Amino acid sequence: MEKNLAEQYSTFFSKKISLVSKSKSIKPFSQMPEPQITYFLTQAYERKKSVILQMNKTEYNLFINEQIGIIKHIENKRGMLVLESSDCDLIHMLSFNDIRHIRLS
Repeated sequence: MEKNLAEQYSTFFSKKISLVSKSKSIKPFSQMPEPQITYFLTQAYERKKSVILQMNKTEYNLFINEQIGIIKHIENKRGMLVLESSDCDLIHMLSFNDIRHIRLS
């Protein structure tokens, strides 16, 4: 009976492991200086260009990830922006300090 139960569990776990897909690895770019980030964010906002923002690791974000979208609102004094994501219909409110790198998509 124990052998049969062990076989069932091994079959179950092998199926579960095969369903998990590997996440896309992201090549981390070097940290851009804050004035450069501010300049490119302002340019992208004024020209309504789609951008890719690579985000730094933080206490609530344990991995470097990327957000793709169009900047809908920007506040330079507070260092905040609103990014409307193009791939998953989300709206992100981000701080300039969270941004590692910016590039056009």
